[in-house]
Amino acid sequence: MKFKLFIEPSKAEIVEAYVHQKSDFSTQLKEFVLSNGDSNTIVAYDDKDLTMVSFSDIVMITIVENKVLAICTNDKQYHIRKRLYQLTDLLPSNFWKINKSAIANRHYIVHFEETKNSGVNIIMKNGLTDYVSRRCFAKIRKELN
Repeated sequence: MKFKLFIEPSKAEIVEAYVHQKSDFSTQLKEFVLSNGDSNTIVAYDDKDLTMVSFSDIVMITIVENKVLAICTNDKQYHIRKRLYQLTDLLPSNFWKINKSAIANRHYIVHFEETKNSGVNIIMKNGLTDYVSRRCFAKIRKELN
């Protein structure tokens, strides 16, 4: 295998890789290059197609059937191949963990709603609702004050 790196500030950045066949390494390399080129996006999958999803388009990230899904403003769902705890380090500060299996984008929160059993639900602009755990709601309340 050969490696070449050319540093030319006047040219557009491009990464090309020639491989004999697709492998786990080539897929990981593609994800790495695409995700590090723009820090406001994350690698996600629409069925088997790799796509870059902007953080500003993500309404909520949740776990459904042991898969981490990003629910976006266009009501599309994208599969993210990272764990929720890994995403909390990558996401900007406008994302709040609301329970052990969901993270919400605060820009899309309409309001918090009290439930009958003294819990709290979150209502999003696209109509999504989810419960907010007591521990997470205490952190959110501190940040709002």
